[in-house]
Amino acid sequence: MSLEIELAKFWEWAKMTPDTYNEQRGLGEWEVEYPEWDALHKAAIEALEQLNREFNHDLAQLLVYALAIDNEAGVVLKSAEEKLENPLRFVRKAVFSDQSQARWQMAELLGHVDVEGREKMLLQLINSEDDKYVKRRALLSLNKVNRAKAVELAQQYVRDADPFLKLVAKEIIKKQV
Repeated sequence: MSLEIELAKFWEWAKMTPDTYNEQRGLGEWEVEYPEWDALHKAAIEALEQLNREFNHDLAQLLVYALAIDNEAGVVLKSAEEKLENPLRFVRKAVFSDQSQARWQMAELLGHVDVEGREKMLLQLINSEDDKYVKRRALLSLNKVNRAKAVELAQQYVRDADPFLKLVAKEIIKKQV
């Protein structure tokens, strides 16, 4: 599997594993320094094409990792949006993954791609997510999908300790008028 090989090269370069990535990635952006992005992106596109032929959970998990580490460039996200004929299973896999960098991208995607249960998945991310960035992105997407529900949920975040979540909540409520 080409994607598996390319991801192994990335993890070796990063001196991390998928399990340690969330805790050790810091503020990120260092991923863009990886010298083999072209090969990894090509392997991810091939994997997306394979998923179109037959869904495979192991392959989808590898794509979740590729999505997570490509969080700055967003090439994997854009490719998934463009190439997946039926994105629901992959979206669900990423939304419920342990990779916060994949979850926020799925929250973003759900704001403009209509898949079954998208509002429910966004609500799950808002109500159950510990990562404030994921929560903010999900709330912004919910605002596109169900404005009234987003305004209702935003009320509980206008005094949040996270200044950015507070700002997003206030903007959503302010636009209601």
